[in-house]
Amino acid sequence: MTKQRTIYLAGPMEHVSVEDAKGWRNIATKLLQQADQKVLDPTRRVHDFQAKYMKRIFELDLRDIQESDLILVNLNNPAIAKHGTAMEVFYAAYVLRKPVVAFKASADTIHPFFESLVTEWRSTVDKACDTIITEYID
Repeated sequence: MTKQRTIYLAGPMEHVSVEDAKGWRNIATKLLQQADQKVLDPTRRVHDFQAKYMKRIFELDLRDIQESDLILVNLNNPAIAKHGTAMEVFYAAYVLRKPVVAFKASADTIHPFFESLVTEWRSTVDKACDTIITEYID
């Protein structure tokens, strides 16, 4: 019997298009839900990044991470600022000691802090989801 896990989807939301924020998350959600897993997608909370709402969003994201068993993170495109993503990865991996499965294009160079915090690296969202399903659920 497969154990149901809760997976939080971390990755850029600010300074990217709606498609860039949601596209990979939609793929991950479909793949993980097909494997009977629960997904926490922070894009379900629609907001326009006004400073007056950011503290509340930050607190809700931290709560989602606390309730998750592991984190799936999109680290593609190093040119995009990833302040929130970096905070989420640090909190999950270092503070809560949860596994972090990340994906990025193989040519992308990543900051050493991410290198030290990520549990497993994959090249695509599909491969990262496959790793979660085969290595962290069964």
